[in-house]
Amino acid sequence: MTLHTRLLAAGAALLLAAPALSQEARLSVVYSLPATNDLMQSYFAFVEDVNANGAGILQIDLRGGTEILPRNEQMNAVSRGIIDLYFGPAGYYQRQVPELTPLDAAAVPADKLRAAGLHDAIDAGTRERAGVAFLGAMGTGYNFQFYTITEPKIDDDGTMDFSGLKIRGGASYDPMYQALGIARVDVPAGDIYTALERGLVEGIGFTTIGVSSGGWQDFLRYRIFPTWRQGNTIIAANAAKFDGLTEEQRAYLMEMIQKHEMLAYDAAKALEAVDTAALAEAGVQDVVLEGAGAAEVTAAFQDTFWVNVAETLGEDAAAKYRAIIDAANGS
Repeated sequence: MTLHTRLLAAGAALLLAAPALSQEARLSVVYSLPATNDLMQSYFAFVEDVNANGAGILQIDLRGGTEILPRNEQMNAVSRGIIDLYFGPAGYYQRQVPELTPLDAAAVPADKLRAAGLHDAIDAGTRERAGVAFLGAMGTGYNFQFYTITEPKIDDDGTMDFSGLKIRGGASYDPMYQALGIARVDVPAGDIYTALERGLVEGIGFTTIGVSSGGWQDFLRYRIFPTWRQGNTIIAANAAKFDGLTEEQRAYLMEMIQKHEMLAYDAAKALEAVDTAALAEAGVQDVVLEGAGAAEVTAAFQDTFWVNVAETLGEDAAAKYRAIIDAANGS
């Protein structure tokens, strides 16, 4: 046996004896908001950061949005392992996976929610029901409020007359809208401009950011305060896929998620200021409800919210989630 042959043989033996190196993981993702939506920019920044620093560890492949998979099929695709990750609002899937619902009652940044145990509690529930791992809350830092085309009618007691108004809102808005007498119209975010243009809605329930980037100030003339809940955009994963990553890969992904939860919070606060300025320039007027008016809007959400959670998940589960949320909101 020549020296060259012996060296090759020795090298082969070392390779066989060495532990197998983990291969770079690749995770596919779909998203339910339009790519131009302001909220998506924090997701895109997250993917860019993960991929730039995760060579040899983990990469994320953006498959696309509703143009490749309809919104109502995206969480099912993640649950079944067809797609690995979901980016977007939790509210679209709260009937399918109601354990996502408690996130709506939060009023503090993601780090406080995680420290209080909300992420773990939601994750346990979504895994059991749908095989979906709850990884991150990207929606702290912005809130929801009403915007209308026509001037709101304010009654003598300071409350706003919402009765019969056709206002855009997702299915998760139902209890609140019913309490206020609103006629909810289900319009995807990407279709709001057309719905306003065609008079299909008289207003929208939407976030405190993203209105001006959608051009909706072309039609909306009034922004109603108070806001009534925090955002609920999330990162969710197929649980089996996530659990099948190596410890290094999971740790890297979660480190990046926790980093970008807070970057998304900061970005949302900055975007709120941008949207406020753009709407003011377009002539959109703020209507600030106070006293009974503010209390009515707040109660319409809070009073119906936990009743709905209890009816869906049971009294014990609702009490567990509420204790976590209350602790986080008070921290």
